[in-house]
Amino acid sequence: MLSAIEPPHAKERPSTEQIYGALKRARPEIKKRFGDEIKCRYKGCPPVVNQHCQRQLNVLEYLWDFSFSRFDIPRAIEQCGKLPTGRRYELLFVAESELGNSHEICRDLLKLLEARATIRCLVYNQYHRPKKRQEVHARMLRVLRNHALFDAKSEEWLFVGLVWRQGAVDCDVYTLNDDASELVLIDGTTEPTATAG
Repeated sequence: MLSAIEPPHAKERPSTEQIYGALKRARPEIKKRFGDEIKCRYKGCPPVVNQHCQRQLNVLEYLWDFSFSRFDIPRAIEQCGKLPTGRRYELLFVAESELGNSHEICRDLLKLLEARATIRCLVYNQYHRPKKRQEVHARMLRVLRNHALFDAKSEEWLFVGLVWRQGAVDCDVYTLNDDASELVLIDGTTEPTATAG
């Protein structure tokens, strides 16, 4: 998914547009898991033609940086057509992208905790130095536990850590272990000292 981001030319961070483009590549997997009528939404998304009202609609920003939903908002709010009988609008995948400092990363993580979505994804600045990386991971785990409604057993999380330098973007994708005490690389290894303590 995000490992396909075009490397920056200098030491500048990847652009928001590049991140959204990479997230959009997850659509086939989302569709395979959740079925049809999957709609993508992000700031700067090109206008779409809504077949139910036969006009072009601008995609306005909506709470989170990026999302996939079942059905689109104009139909959910009955601006353009209605949802099929017995079907409901829902957020399936919600992402926040924060390549700033650890305070900004944790603020966006807290925002994600408010999303009622099947999968939540935080794209963040992973930091070059292992010690700083472990400190941020440990802090992110504490932020999850600081939220009254966080449920480690029923929530699905992806943490996409980006490290960039001239000509390269490294991407590590983590999830939570069973009791949300550690971030686990998707390939199955664990960050050694990233505990919730």
